[in-house]
Amino acid sequence: MTQHRIQLGLISAAAFLITVVGIIAMVGVNQANKRRHETETLLYQLQADAQGLNANEWEAIARLEIDPDVQESSENFLNEILKKAQIIHTMQDRDGLVDQVQPAASAYISAMQQEFAYISHAQLAEARELDKRLVDPDFSNLDQAIREAISQFEAESQHSSRMALFSSIGTLLGCLAAILFLTFRFERGRNLQKNNVRLQELVTQLSQSQGQLSHLAYHDSLTQLANRALFMDHLTQCVNRTKRHQDYKFAVVLIDVDHFKTVNDTVGHSGGDQLIVQIAERLNGSIRRYDIVPLPTEPTGPVRQAGNDILARLGGDTFAILLDDIRDASDGVRVAERIQQNLVAPFSIDRRQLQITVSIGIAVSATNYSVAEDVWRDADTAMYRARAGGDSRYQMCDLTMHAAAVSRLKLESDLRQAESRGELLIHYQPIVSLLNGCLTGFEALIRWQRPGFGLVPPLEFIPVAEETGLIVPIGSWVLREACSQMRAWQLLFPSEPALTIAVNFSAKQFIQPNLVEQVKQVLVETQLDPGSLKIEFTESVAMQDAERTTRILGELKTLGLDTSIDDFGTGYSSLSYLIRLPLDILKLDRSFVSRMDKNKESRQIVHTILSLADNLGMDVVAEGIETVEQADELKSLGCQYAQGYFFSKPINKGSVEALLKSSMRGADKCGTMTELSTRFRAAQPALTSIS
Repeated sequence: MTQHRIQLGLISAAAFLITVVGIIAMVGVNQANKRRHETETLLYQLQADAQGLNANEWEAIARLEIDPDVQESSENFLNEILKKAQIIHTMQDRDGLVDQVQPAASAYISAMQQEFAYISHAQLAEARELDKRLVDPDFSNLDQAIREAISQFEAESQHSSRMALFSSIGTLLGCLAAILFLTFRFERGRNLQKNNVRLQELVTQLSQSQGQLSHLAYHDSLTQLANRALFMDHLTQCVNRTKRHQDYKFAVVLIDVDHFKTVNDTVGHSGGDQLIVQIAERLNGSIRRYDIVPLPTEPTGPVRQAGNDILARLGGDTFAILLDDIRDASDGVRVAERIQQNLVAPFSIDRRQLQITVSIGIAVSATNYSVAEDVWRDADTAMYRARAGGDSRYQMCDLTMHAAAVSRLKLESDLRQAESRGELLIHYQPIVSLLNGCLTGFEALIRWQRPGFGLVPPLEFIPVAEETGLIVPIGSWVLREACSQMRAWQLLFPSEPALTIAVNFSAKQFIQPNLVEQVKQVLVETQLDPGSLKIEFTESVAMQDAERTTRILGELKTLGLDTSIDDFGTGYSSLSYLIRLPLDILKLDRSFVSRMDKNKESRQIVHTILSLADNLGMDVVAEGIETVEQADELKSLGCQYAQGYFFSKPINKGSVEALLKSSMRGADKCGTMTELSTRFRAAQPALTSIS
């Protein structure tokens, strides 16, 4: 009897413990889910804000002016983007993908401010060039950071849903054990029937909870459509099926609403949610039902019925349709055209009539995919191509687009290993004094000797390095390597004053919290005198955070090195802002130099910049010198230094040493610009020029 009571006591204690643990787990998961949901919602709103700003910017360019309403709206967008990015950063006190959103938003806003400034001064060609060079990449960086963060939170939400399911099961097991205890204790009592009824109720409740949790984990809460997790699960099954059955084909149709941000501004987020629900209903009616398409052997016969097609909402205003068991690519096109037709009729939202269009990307399994993510990538690429062509368009991902996407991924993969494989190189472009014609130093420029491809142009891999964040370790390598090499040359070819080296810092490098310490450590390790190092930033980098820029540049100057703004004149540093920055050098952009002999305006701009630098006590280095006329003109205007093909292209280490051996540093050798250029060419037999 005593042993029986001990067993019952142990059962009771275990039941109590399991129940308590289950309840605590459910509470914790619910709190975590709440914060994740709030952050994910803010990410969707931030993405919509950024897309809306981009739309307004193109609208302004198309009308060749900035309408006051557009200007005011854009300023509101800027404030909203910054506000939401800060809230997201504050809510998520941890390292991870979400931390990439805030710097990406800041970079994008800075680029947009520059572009609107161009437009407001009627400099439309410059605005379009800036948009292509800076705004579009920065927008893509922000959009990618948001998408990756959203994917992270969706994955975490699924994990939390499973945890909630496990904790519910734990709670039920505790209750079942408690009932079992009661059954043993009062097995002959009148409560046996009541306990059995309660047990059945709990089993039913668990079954319902399991179904609800499973639905929440794999369905969108607003539209009740499949979510990204369920969609990718089905897509993976389709990809695996193509490996087993050669005649099986499928397609992914990716749909994104054009200018959805404008809708939210018009009817509010509640109205935007209503619109999303209505769009989902119409898209559901666009999935294949009984498409009548003649078979080759049966000209009048109907096509087979659709397979297990699935419609999913992937977040925000993005939907996807998985077309299962299609005949060929035309099925995807037919669905895309039906979607556009079904969305023509206006939507009624809060007594407003709204007309919308969508951009559609299509990827078909005929491209022989091995993983689901590749299909998704190609559909996404096609969708963006469709959007670039205008509203209400669809685009099929052809073999060219697929090959380009695969090539881009391969380039990124190879770039990640380039440093460890010893494939990264530095070439050096000489900088000369226009005052006495002497060689004064070099600018360090990164190059990549990619196996099987030769020397990869910087314009091909630098944007990829910026987008992926690889520019940070690559930039650190360039700094260390350039400083070490310059110190070696100074010992081999001593001169007074000593040769200098200029190194470029990217935007992502500049926001590193320990930037100054990194530079200081490199100087100590390489034993390079700080006065021989010049750090270069572009105007856009310097303008991201005025206070931080001023502080960082001040700390760098305290180390004893010189600071420089690269490509000066192409950005929008105001005079008051420029005066506050502790700068030593302005680098005059090559675009002004190349136009000096073509129009008086460019020559006047160069003269103004040189006068400004002189008043601020700064030196000027002119880039892109290609003719003796340009060199002489700049010299007459008071420019101190220059670099360009007229003197030398960027050259490798061996060529630099051949150049230095030719006594280019000798004071008695300095002469006119023509003589200097001739002497550079005279040293060419041992030089390898690389542009």
